[in-house]
Amino acid sequence: MTHRGLIPVALALIFLAALPAAAQEDDRITRLEQKLDEVLRQAQSIREELNALKGGPAETPAAQTPAPDTEDLTAIDVTTPPEAAAASAAEPQLTDVQTIDNQASAGAAKALNPDLSVIGTFLSHAGDNYEGRAPFAVDEVELALEAFIDPYAKGRFFLSVTPEGVDVEEGYAQFVTLPWGLTAKAGKTKATFGKANTWHTHTRPWVDEPLMITRFLGDEGMADVGVSVSKTIDNPFGAYMEATGEIYSGDVDGSFGRGADNDLLYNAHLKLFRDLTENSNIEVGTSWTRGTLPEGQGHNRLAGVDLTYRWKPLSRAIYNSLIARAEGVANERSDFDGTLYGYYASLDYQVARRWFAGARIDRADGFANDTRFTDRGASAILTFWLSEFSQLRGQVRRTTLHGGPSFDEILLQLQFAIGAHGAHAF
Repeated sequence: MTHRGLIPVALALIFLAALPAAAQEDDRITRLEQKLDEVLRQAQSIREELNALKGGPAETPAAQTPAPDTEDLTAIDVTTPPEAAAASAAEPQLTDVQTIDNQASAGAAKALNPDLSVIGTFLSHAGDNYEGRAPFAVDEVELALEAFIDPYAKGRFFLSVTPEGVDVEEGYAQFVTLPWGLTAKAGKTKATFGKANTWHTHTRPWVDEPLMITRFLGDEGMADVGVSVSKTIDNPFGAYMEATGEIYSGDVDGSFGRGADNDLLYNAHLKLFRDLTENSNIEVGTSWTRGTLPEGQGHNRLAGVDLTYRWKPLSRAIYNSLIARAEGVANERSDFDGTLYGYYASLDYQVARRWFAGARIDRADGFANDTRFTDRGASAILTFWLSEFSQLRGQVRRTTLHGGPSFDEILLQLQFAIGAHGAHAF
């Protein structure tokens, strides 16, 4: 065989000898890719657990820096000078385990130290005084403690300190990871009846409660100890729909009482929320409640409807906005032959960055000695936000009781917040 004939044979032998080495290199790259994927999965799992402990949203994989494509290794700069590499290696570095331990310690400290806030409400009164208000008073101090109990539940407690004493306004555990898309609260909560009943004092757009609330839902609104379960419902309207069912022990001052152990209070609420335009949305709700009158003196049934319209232009969101609200309730009770009605309607307009002007009208039926009467009210409200943590609010109101005398009053309110206070339901 000539030298020229040996060349192809030699090339073939070299190619065959290189195959095992190439195969080994491919296997090593595959193993490294698999190992890198496993490390990234573990890191993501640890990050989600830490975020859950700290009360923040879980970080999605999309937010992480993607791993480099091993098929394009030429895109990676491997030309680091030896001197720079040596200097970097000489610097003290935290290992991944140390970093994770530090983050876990921070998360544990957060879990053991709940968010704590205090919201003070001071009130001044002038004019007719049919309610017996003092000229100056600490109307309420709300102390709130909120923290995750574990990755599955959050604890929320709101203590209300008033001149009458200390009361648990709300105190419950909220479970957010139940099967079938359910959420639940167990403890003392404000019943999900309409909108105004669910608000705390500092979230109201007015100084006082509407007549409808105090007349039909209790002196301080309808709040009781029990269980509340909610679920979102898919629908063909392109809207957010939520159904809520609640069972309470049945003790609400002024409206419900329990004459026997099984005299429980039942409440149901259905809400539908939808954007109308990029600047506006609407929310419609309906409520139904059944319980027992105080001391077990027969049944007490309520049916209600609530409507909220919001407008907030994107181009001037911090300067102008508008919220229109209306709620109505019908009350049928065994100690009165007939149905009592009540409602309120309000309008609040943001006239400047820190100024809000509003108005509200009220009506609520009542009875005495089986004789019906009607109370009415009208208010004008002006609110100035000193900062996002404090506000001044003035309210001028006229109240006409039993279709008879009218009372004119001026209420001036100062509110301020200290500490981290979690957002309330929208």
